[in-house]
Order: sequence, then C-alpha cells, then structure tokens
Amino acid sequence: MDSNRTLIYKIVQLVCVVILGIVLFNIFQLVDIIQGTGRVINYTGIIRGGTQRLVKLETNGIPKEDLMLYLDAILTELQTGKGHYNLDKLDDTPYLEKLTLLNDYWDDLQAEILIYRNDPGNHGKVIQMSETYFNMANDVVGTAEFYLEQKTKMLATLELVMVILLGLIIVITLQQAMTEIQLLRKNKELATAAYFDKPTGLPGRLSCEEQIWTPMDRKDAPYCMVMFDLNNLKYINDRYGHSAGDVLIKAFADILNHLTNENVFVGRYGGDEFIMIVKKHTEEQIGQLLKEIELAVIRYNKKSEQLKIKYAVGYEYGGDSLPQMLEKADEKMYLNKTAVKADTNDL
Repeated sequence: MDSNRTLIYKIVQLVCVVILGIVLFNIFQLVDIIQGTGRVINYTGIIRGGTQRLVKLETNGIPKEDLMLYLDAILTELQTGKGHYNLDKLDDTPYLEKLTLLNDYWDDLQAEILIYRNDPGNHGKVIQMSETYFNMANDVVGTAEFYLEQKTKMLATLELVMVILLGLIIVITLQQAMTEIQLLRKNKELATAAYFDKPTGLPGRLSCEEQIWTPMDRKDAPYCMVMFDLNNLKYINDRYGHSAGDVLIKAFADILNHLTNENVFVGRYGGDEFIMIVKKHTEEQIGQLLKEIELAVIRYNKKSEQLKIKYAVGYEYGGDSLPQMLEKADEKMYLNKTAVKADTNDL
C-alpha cells in the first residue's frame, strides 16, 4: 500500500514538473511579447504625436524631412518587425489591418505635405488629414493596448497555474519527506531494538555479536568470556506467567549491569542467556566478579518472597579468539547447569 502510494506521488510529481516546465516556457514567451507590445504601443504613440508636430512645422514653413523619414522608418518596422528600433511585429490580425490602413494613409499624408510645400494654399486639407491620421493612429494604439491586455490576462492565468503546480509539488514533497522521516524513524527503532534489549536495558543480540566478532586487542589481554543461563525459567513461565519470568530476567540483568565498565561488557545473548566479556582481569579477579554476582543473587532471593533467581555459569579464560571462547564457555555453562539444576523446591 505504501509503495503504491509512493509511486502515485512520484508520477503526480513528475507530471506536475513537466506541466510546470511548459507553463514556465509560455510565461517567458508571454513576458517577451508583453515587453515587445509595450514598445510597439510607445512607438505608435510617437508616430501619433510626431505626425502632429510634423504638420505643425510644415504649415509654419519649416520643412522637416528628417522627422518624416524617422516616422516612416518606424511605421515600416512596425509592419515588418525589422529595423533599428527593436520593434516586434505583433501577431494580431485586427492590429495589423489597422496598421496597414494607417501606413497607406501616411503615404497620402506625405504626398499632401509635399504638395503643400509647393502650394501653401491647401493648408486646410493638410490639417484635416493630420487630424484623421491622429485618430487612426489612436485607434491603432487602442488595438495594441487591447492585445496587450489579453496577453496580460493570459500571463496572470499561467502565473496562477504555476502557483497551483508549485503548491502541489510542495505538498507532495512534504508528504514524501514526512514518509521518509517516518521510515527512517521506524528503521532507527528497528536498529535500536536489534542492538539494544529494551526489557533489560542491556545491549541486545547484535551488540553481543559485534563484541564477539571484533578481533581481540593484545593491549587489552587477557580476555575472559562468561556465559550465564537462568534455570527453571520455563517452569516459572508455565506456572506464574511470562510476566513473572520477565521480572527474574530483569532482576538478573540489573545485577550484571552494575558490574559493567570500560573493561566489562554485559549483554543479553538470548531469551534467558547473558554473556560477559572481560578484559585486563586476572583469573582471580574473574572469580571475584562471579562471587559478587552470586552474593547479589543471594541478597535478591532473600528479599523475594516467592520467586528466586537460579542460574548456571561457565567461563573460558585466556583463549585465542572470542568465538572459540564463547563455544567453550557455553559447554562449561551447560555442565554447570546439569550439576546444579534445581527442581521446583528451589523456587
């Protein structure tokens, strides 16, 4: 179920990323179009105002050939998209149609201005044509502004889509992150459970194995491997319940745990089995450790009204490797268990 959900998340995330890429590409194009349209509107306004200035100068006897050429170049570039003013040819049919009419009328206006230069008597016609041209240019500007408005709306829509997609991607990413965190937490708990025995507070089986299979360091020699096994635990579990057996296991673990230090490792090796790995101790000191454990068990049993700790122990001192020493300590522990095995009267 979790794997299917993860797969769905990844597919949705991939689709969102692809769509987001397409949206971003279109946004960049629209931004470029909007910027270009803004320049077109600006230069169309220049044509509108520049023509009025041209006619005013011409009717006052001041010919402005350079201004006429300037306005002519702008009109040509607006229609073709090619020139020195970095103007775009807008992809809008109504705008292009009106721009064509404006250009045609510009040709007529230029011709009338040339006639006026030779015959100032047609002053009124030039003024009238300039007013008509102004209105036509104004109409072209309005059409370009409408085109700009449509593109701006499209940009706003794409930006909204982009925000939604980003939000969806963020939500999915957060969900995946939470799933990963939960998975890491579970794995950590499992790893902790494998290395740490929660009921007793001692290192667990994997921790014991790591200690056993770590090569012995000569500086820490001699080594001693001790095996402990609780007696009659099955009988206690069957008669009093597993909770009673757990109490004895925890009590014995506490006794062993009090002896741990940098040279004494204690761990729960199995259900009712414990190991002790001792470094830098003489065999006499090992005997003292075992005596301390025995006395602590006696003290516990005196306080316990019903359940008593009974255990078997075996150790191997000064071996060549910890795995071999464990095997020999285990054999000795079972010999001890057979020799001291208690019946139900020992409880």
